[in-house]
Amino acid sequence: MRHLIVTLGLVDLLLALLASLAGGVPALASSQVGFFSSLLVVAASFGSYRRMVRQRLAAGMAVPETRDSIDRMEDPYGLYDDEEPKSCEREESTENFREIVREEKARLKKSRRSPAKVARDAVPAFSPWRLGAYAFLVLGFFFLRGKGWLVLAAYLPALALPIIVTVWYLLGQGGTDADA
Repeated sequence: MRHLIVTLGLVDLLLALLASLAGGVPALASSQVGFFSSLLVVAASFGSYRRMVRQRLAAGMAVPETRDSIDRMEDPYGLYDDEEPKSCEREESTENFREIVREEKARLKKSRRSPAKVARDAVPAFSPWRLGAYAFLVLGFFFLRGKGWLVLAAYLPALALPIIVTVWYLLGQGGTDADA
């Protein structure tokens, strides 16, 4: 994690230097407001996600999966698994097909999420840290625009840089962080 913070600091210094040389005070202000807004949003999002995962682990809601999420989305019924089906000689009658469809509809109806479950899962999206970070983003934008300092050529790349650096860092680490 320290390496990520140092990298983000160096990227910000480089961004500030380039913005001040290229466009003076307005470009510098635009780049710094954009960078710190994006950095706050990324940090708040990761923090709320981390809290949500820890709460679910503490509550025993985490279930080990044998298939990854993408595999479950692409092949929810296991039709393209590498293993051979146990019985390839199934009778394909209309009645059998109708029974399979009924069972699947019942299973889907049973696995529907209640409004209470949806509300509980939506709570991390509305954490005070994330709302504050987005408020800083919006207020910073309006501040720059009101002062006449909004330079989109500096603001938009500065918004993207913390996200790009963080994703690059996490992909390089394999998603694990020993000193977190």
